Amino acid sequence: MEKERMKVRTKVKAKVRTRKIAVIIIGIMVAVLASGCNDSMQTDEEIVVPRQEEEGQGAEASGGQESRPDARNADAQDIAKQVQAPESYEWEGNNENISVKVNAPVMVPEGEGFKTYRVTARTYTQEDYDQVSQILLKGASLWERDHEQMENSHGFTRKEIEERIERFETNKAAGGKYEDMGKEKTYDEMIEEWAALIEDAPEEPVIKEVPAVISYTEGEDYYEENLLTAYATVEGQDYFVSVDNNLKEDWRWVTFEITADRGNASFMPLGEGEEAFVEADKFPADELKEEAEKMIADMGFTEFTAAGEEYFRTYSWNEETDALSEDNRDGYGIHFTRMLDGIPVTYTYSNGTSIEDGAISSWPYETLDVIYDGEGIANFKWINPYNIEKMSDETVFLIPFSDIQSIFEEMILKKYGDFFENSDAEVSFEINEVRLGYMRVMEKGNVMEGTMIPVWDFFGSENIVYKDGSESYTYGGSYASWLTINALDGTVIDRDLGY
Repeated sequence: MEKERMKVRTKVKAKVRTRKIAVIIIGIMVAVLASGCNDSMQTDEEIVVPRQEEEGQGAEASGGQESRPDARNADAQDIAKQVQAPESYEWEGNNENISVKVNAPVMVPEGEGFKTYRVTARTYTQEDYDQVSQILLKGASLWERDHEQMENSHGFTRKEIEERIERFETNKAAGGKYEDMGKEKTYDEMIEEWAALIEDAPEEPVIKEVPAVISYTEGEDYYEENLLTAYATVEGQDYFVSVDNNLKEDWRWVTFEITADRGNASFMPLGEGEEAFVEADKFPADELKEEAEKMIADMGFTEFTAAGEEYFRTYSWNEETDALSEDNRDGYGIHFTRMLDGIPVTYTYSNGTSIEDGAISSWPYETLDVIYDGEGIANFKWINPYNIEKMSDETVFLIPFSDIQSIFEEMILKKYGDFFENSDAEVSFEINEVRLGYMRVMEKGNVMEGTMIPVWDFFGSENIVYKDGSESYTYGGSYASWLTINALDGTVIDRDLGY
């Protein structure tokens, strides 16, 4: 079971930002190519000089370097007075193959101002685990199947083997062949292999206790020591627990996940417009959000706040077809992000996993999610925790929204116009929210530390229609940011790259 579950998670992780299967290829293509797996999109033309810089007052354009907060004090003005943003923003623009329509509220956080924070990656501690376990798992002990004792049946019980054989027989009747690790086999061969395991298979699984010890030792030779995987049982429900502390310079992805064992599927957000197919009465949104907020606070995440919520659906890896398939189990999830001086880090679909040529690693953003299905809590996931250090109590200077608006109107057309220049597609964007908040950025090539800076994000959806009359695609949603602009100096930031 553990091996099957980890296989599913590995397969699904690469597709975590997609909205629906039909759009996976389009979403990945746009995210990877437009985000700069080569340098074609990251040109000097992307840096638009705001009025302050024309007057010699602005920060130096980053050109792929970490944005440096302006040293000037904002004179304790509150954020709204600094940026002078309207309550809403409307605009339409187009070029040869790109059109953009903006009809969006402008969301400005309350507060005196943004400050400077240094950010570094860290691993999970024993205290992290204990606080989460005590609330979500009620302090339950961990266990796993004793594969040494169940070696002759490959860790499976008699019933599980019989169910697998029954599935093979059903698929055999439908025709086709089975692929096992890339090797094509007949279903008769698979049935014979599994039938040979029945004689030594136990009726019930043989289990052993697993110490709930969280550790971290740097180095390639300590992978197993830095990884905890096991099960816990709470009120009759089994949960799969995984704490992966393998943080390295060339691998900046650590995870802490607890998943209700209701199938080997992983949750992915629903696509644009698919919410209409969800039985909403199964998910009382306000109640679930309130429950999740209380649980997160009880776990000790007092510096986090709910930053978004949406419907999910489960997908799993089908061994027979060697493809991702929809399981039709719906869920409702709440996204949490950090609060710094009362201002949240903005949540977006971008996880920051893209890299440019020559880079040794990406540094994905910290995320904290809780997902419910029709039976209760289905998934808790905390990825890439941060260490946060305040560098100054002075607030930084923010350029006016009028400058941000001018930059957006030029760069949204340029960025995607360049990308689709030689395609036969017509692309339209609808921007329905503009938001100011914190974002972690890093210097190009430095995945060891970064800085929290204020940025403007433009959220909405993208529709692609091919002129040959083939099917159109829509990608987006409440947390799809199509352009991110540094609120300090007006430079365009690539969220997928992190700079």
